[in-house]
Amino acid sequence: MFSKWICTGLITISLLWISGCGMPSTPMDLIKSPSSEVNIQKDNFSAILQNLLPKGARLLAPDGGNTGSGILFGDVDGDGIDEAMVVYEENVTKDKMLKAALLKQHNEEWRIIWDAKGFGYGLDYAGLSDVTNDGRPEIILGWSLGAGENGLDIYEWNNDTLKLWTKKGYQGQLDLDKIAKKM
Repeated sequence: MFSKWICTGLITISLLWISGCGMPSTPMDLIKSPSSEVNIQKDNFSAILQNLLPKGARLLAPDGGNTGSGILFGDVDGDGIDEAMVVYEENVTKDKMLKAALLKQHNEEWRIIWDAKGFGYGLDYAGLSDVTNDGRPEIILGWSLGAGENGLDIYEWNNDTLKLWTKKGYQGQLDLDKIAKKM
């Protein structure tokens, strides 16, 4: 009689195991953010980007001020098509080098059309904002210099390339409205 109960129990457990019964998923496990075309484009762009940047380069996301993946899209040159701006760290024989690059798509192929060396120890802020009020966003890069000091570079599209528009120091969190009023 005892072995009859053991056989019945083993059969029941085996059937439950084979049928895949388990704990049902919680609603939070089932909720996922919608997959938009922009997210798919950014994922595809990340793969393309790795082929364009130097070997061993890694994208930098800002330490403060704003967050994100390190890839910004915006129409910097005013042609109606978004360019991509990235900031990355290039490992050059133990010394890391900070760099920023602007990429443009031409005939469905991305290429780097501008790059510049960064300075300091890291990236504090990266953004695209129209601080000159000319209708096109400027590239704004805040570099961590250490001891609470930061350096700000603002690049403006001029004569088919980006040129340094202004360079300033700042402390704490970057306030673009305050900087735009001083310009």
